[in-house]
Amino acid sequence: MTCSAGATTSISGTVVTPAMTNPDPLYNAVVYIPNAAVAPFTPGVACDRCGSPTSGSPVVSTVTGPDGRFVLRDVPVGANIPLVIQIGRWRRQVVIPNVTACVDNPLPTTLTRLPRNRSEGDIPLTAMVTGSVDALECVLRKIGIADSEFTRPANGGRVQFYVANGADAGNNTPAASTLYNSPTTLAQYDMVLFACEGSHIDKPAAAQRNIVDYANRGGRVFATHFSYTWLYNVTPFSGAARWNIRQSNPASPLTGIIDTSFPRGAAFAEWLRNVGAASGMNQISISSPRHNVDAVVAPTARWIYSTSPATLQHLTFNTPVGAAADAQCGRVLFSDFHVSNNSTSGDTFPAECSNTPLTAQEKVLEFMLFDLASCVAPDMPLPQTCTPRTCMAAGANCGPIGDGCGGMLNCG
Repeated sequence: MTCSAGATTSISGTVVTPAMTNPDPLYNAVVYIPNAAVAPFTPGVACDRCGSPTSGSPVVSTVTGPDGRFVLRDVPVGANIPLVIQIGRWRRQVVIPNVTACVDNPLPTTLTRLPRNRSEGDIPLTAMVTGSVDALECVLRKIGIADSEFTRPANGGRVQFYVANGADAGNNTPAASTLYNSPTTLAQYDMVLFACEGSHIDKPAAAQRNIVDYANRGGRVFATHFSYTWLYNVTPFSGAARWNIRQSNPASPLTGIIDTSFPRGAAFAEWLRNVGAASGMNQISISSPRHNVDAVVAPTARWIYSTSPATLQHLTFNTPVGAAADAQCGRVLFSDFHVSNNSTSGDTFPAECSNTPLTAQEKVLEFMLFDLASCVAPDMPLPQTCTPRTCMAAGANCGPIGDGCGGMLNCG
């Protein structure tokens, strides 16, 4: 719609988690208006690089900042305008009842939150390997995923339990070995989360190779504390950081410093301030920290570290390790601290979970879980030798495309 000078038709809002109360804003979510049918996701592990074409031929699109805010300008007007909110394989499609021409049309978070269950939209299919001292599954619950989605694999929920030595999802919940010993079973999942098992338990070499191959195909892997046993002694994961396992535990609480030297790290620090989780400028207070890795090996990203004592608390790397950025499909996150230190062995979900609001430490994992689910792009700035292409050079005049250097262009 053509507007008078200085006016435009826009849609604005804040993308938030699916939590029922006090949802947190979401960084790096894609918001767009489609101009065609949005295709369903193909089930199973898949390569999802940032800059890939977005389903639905977007008329206009944007990406949220650390405050979750977005503005879509020059949008279609009238009744029943479709809108898509997406971050990785999280996706919700809604309809805006009416868009008025030549003004801003603010949307309520009831329309711009992510789905709580399968009936509301897409949730990544997640294998939750439960551990005895870290109720990682409870963070997913507090984020807003409905209890009905936490099931045994046979019951079809989007968060499917496998027991290492933690909580279960009822009788006949399968053992973790049935997941990691089977490449076929692993390949069904978008994400695999390994909670801490409470002690150092080395993993079978064949199972470690299965996890490496899964990540190389586009899988997302989250490992906490003693789950370093999936990473520290198997190539090429062992070369992504300087592992130095089972060092003395730092005093608790530990002041963690957010590494803001790369764009996503800076956005993470800003997001922590926005949600009230920061304990100081670019800092987070960590309860019950551990020390199993000393430093990253570039291009692995250092997210949280400490200086007194010197520890590394959070890191991520893309996979295949060592491949060119435009050939990397998967992502691995290692966190060296727990959600909690309470025993969860023998519990049946959700008995091991509290109903208290997310703690600051849990909010760190909330951000990281969504970052893990997001499309894959280099964390660290690419070499200066890479010159981003323009829309004109690419011959593009519609929608988002990759700039050839890991970033994105919006070509109208």
